[in-house]
Amino acid sequence: MPLDSISYVAQRASYFRRLDDLRANGVFIYYHDETWCNIGEEKRSRWINDKDEGRLKKSDGEGKRLTISAMINENDFHKESVDIFACDEDHSMNSTHFIHWIEKFASHLRLLHGPSVRIAIAIDNATWHNELIDEAKPPKRSWRNDQLQQWRKEHELKYDTTLKKGELLQIAFSHIPPKRYKTNAVASLFNVELVRLPIKHCV
Repeated sequence: MPLDSISYVAQRASYFRRLDDLRANGVFIYYHDETWCNIGEEKRSRWINDKDEGRLKKSDGEGKRLTISAMINENDFHKESVDIFACDEDHSMNSTHFIHWIEKFASHLRLLHGPSVRIAIAIDNATWHNELIDEAKPPKRSWRNDQLQQWRKEHELKYDTTLKKGELLQIAFSHIPPKRYKTNAVASLFNVELVRLPIKHCV
């Protein structure tokens, strides 16, 4: 998407208007972000002189890849939210991990601020932040006819059983439900709002 496209500019305007509204209403806003690094990227050994001056000599080499996830507010890092773990085939940043993180810290923030205070968390549009709930997932082009027919039954759409796949897809895509995200559903259990940044933005 070009950065000067109407859709992109509109997203920015909507996002900053939402932030202005939250701030004007005294909402506690936290900003979330993630980053990655490898163990050993930091420099550990140096040649130094008597004045403790010197150049970097070597590192310990590249080690395991770490995921670092945390929140910050207008005052400081929210230290309790910091989540650091080594990535491997079974443990990486994905929708399941992030939803668990949102549930844990939405609950924590609600206990911290009490039941009546408005709380919001700003997140970016990483794919694992945006997994749809099952009822809002659109059909896939790779589905067979019987899968498309089942999707239409679940969404209470009338259909002719003689329709071909292309016709079923056309009808299904014209009745895709509004996007509803698992992260929002979990955060709402604790009355915590999520604010999504525009596409290609980060906190």
